[in-house]
Amino acid sequence: MTRPLILLDTDMDSDCDDAGALAVAVALQRQGVASLAGVICSISEPACAWYAKAALEEYGVEAPVGSLQLPEWQSSAVYEGYRSHRERAKAGGTLYNEIVGGEWRERNPGVEFPEGVALYRQLLADAAAGSITICAIGTLTALARLLDSGPDEISPLNGRDLVAAKVVSLVTMAEGWFPEGADVFNWRMDLGATARVLRDWPTTVVVSPWGREVCVGERFMAEAPADHPVARAYRIHLGTRATTRSSWDQLAYLIAALGEDAPFRQFPGNELTFDGATGQHRWQTGGGRFVHLEPTESNDELARQVEDLMIESL
Repeated sequence: MTRPLILLDTDMDSDCDDAGALAVAVALQRQGVASLAGVICSISEPACAWYAKAALEEYGVEAPVGSLQLPEWQSSAVYEGYRSHRERAKAGGTLYNEIVGGEWRERNPGVEFPEGVALYRQLLADAAAGSITICAIGTLTALARLLDSGPDEISPLNGRDLVAAKVVSLVTMAEGWFPEGADVFNWRMDLGATARVLRDWPTTVVVSPWGREVCVGERFMAEAPADHPVARAYRIHLGTRATTRSSWDQLAYLIAALGEDAPFRQFPGNELTFDGATGQHRWQTGGGRFVHLEPTESNDELARQVEDLMIESL
């Protein structure tokens, strides 16, 4: 059986569970469960790509990294919510991607990263039909721009047709709870992009809201070398506030990699409507392409499984 190919779409920036998801990805790749085909940084902050590359190099994993480039990132009202969140996060100290990624950049001053949507198109164009799973653990900005992309020298297909041809499913980490509610971050940070993706994505969409009470990090930090990039991400992000952090993103990656073998019961065949003005969503059962989930294990057991994989990555 061919193991899944996963594209990780991440805002590797203001929370350390993105870094934790990278550790889980490496462990599952070493097990032969799923391959990390690439990393796309979904916000226009260069330090995200710098950090992702630093961590991948530490792990000895060859996977391309792309960085979304938005000329309007610092000025558009669309991204004001994310910019404000980022500034609040920095108020407690420098972000881990700026520290660890900045050190990598100093060692590699001439390295440039491919633009995120262009890398998406290239990786999808090179992939076999129906072979890619996308795991989006940040905003849906890059995915919306992928859908909007036109034919080019990479592929004669527009973005939506390219996705339809090469992607088997999208796993989006957001608190898109069944039967209704409003996500507080990933979907909310770019409402227009979220509305576009949830409305027009042509394949199965799995919504993964779980992880707030599945807390990890203490065992991993105790096992990891002091200079390990993922351990440093946890130490920098947590500071003196806590010894563990929620694992939303690690669970989303588990679901993307393991599918029905993940410790979650899947409920397929639903519709999901999303209001791009308010951020409110509502599920409707029957006849759709959306999947909602319920865990089959306790929070403590899920945390043990996640942290075991993180430690295995070392």
